Amino acid sequence: MTQPHAEAVTPPLEDEAVSPAWSAVVAALVAVLGVAAVVGSLRLGFWTSIGPGPGFFPLWLGVILAGLSSVWWVRSVRDLRAARALPAETGRNDEGRGEDVAGGEEPFSWGTVGAILASLLVLASLLDVLGYQLAMLAFLVFHLAVLGRRGWLLTGVLSVAGSFGVFVVFTRLLTVNLPASSIPFLAELGL
Repeated sequence: MTQPHAEAVTPPLEDEAVSPAWSAVVAALVAVLGVAAVVGSLRLGFWTSIGPGPGFFPLWLGVILAGLSSVWWVRSVRDLRAARALPAETGRNDEGRGEDVAGGEEPFSWGTVGAILASLLVLASLLDVLGYQLAMLAFLVFHLAVLGRRGWLLTGVLSVAGSFGVFVVFTRLLTVNLPASSIPFLAELGL
């Protein structure tokens, strides 16, 4: 007989590299780091007369880091409680294979790491040629569609928001210049 919440919680597998207890500890340490970044950024100045001050990005990055690591900590604690409450064999699927109950995660791959590093190098080399908008669009499409195997609708929305949307926010609202294209045809189009 299965418990009603057993489907929503993924208990750890025997071969899992990090236990939920260690995950909760690391998440708490990362949250403390985020709070320290926020506290340290408060004395730097949030905004100046010409735009974002030296404390603007550390403050927001600290808030995001603390918030996301808090969510991570809550999930780790929930998984830890579920792992203690469920018998060890419930971490296996119905066929007895050692797959993740959620069924979606792939194992670590050096090929994926190499592809990510290579794509970062290509992005860095194309920023001055194509400009931020087109280079980041290609980078995000590659990561979402090819490496992440996401659907084209999600890939399109996130890629446009992460390239053109971020460009508009930085250049118009924050008055921070991002690289524009050095190709005359693209530069005339505002790319």
